[in-house]
Amino acid sequence: MIERNIVEKVIALEGVELLSGLTPDQLSRIALIAREVNYPPGKLILRPHVPLDALYVILDGSVEIARNGEVLHVARQSEVLGSWALFDDSPLPVTAKTVDDTALLKISRDDFYDLLSDHMELAAAIFSTLVRRFRKLIEQ
Repeated sequence: MIERNIVEKVIALEGVELLSGLTPDQLSRIALIAREVNYPPGKLILRPHVPLDALYVILDGSVEIARNGEVLHVARQSEVLGSWALFDDSPLPVTAKTVDDTALLKISRDDFYDLLSDHMELAAAIFSTLVRRFRKLIEQ
């Protein structure tokens, strides 16, 4: 399968809430470190009690999110798995398993930190988004 180009990756990243405050140029920097991964049906992506080391954006296919065998949600195109994994490696109490052939955009925490260390304006924009999200939570 041919990996998506930079423009397609940027379009996928635009839907990530954590990255919503970034400019297209900033998103393109992240797209450069994002790697496309493809999984067959039935592949476990997230496991309970296993630390997360990457954020995943679903490009194609679907992923079943379950807790204790009970399906909570079926995530589809443009949805995000492990949205906080870039900042916190705490495991989630869920499994995430592909339902069909699935293409994901993977951003590893290590690559993300390397990028932030070279581009402080990215860090500032992302932290601004985090603060707005936190403020919204406490105001509810």
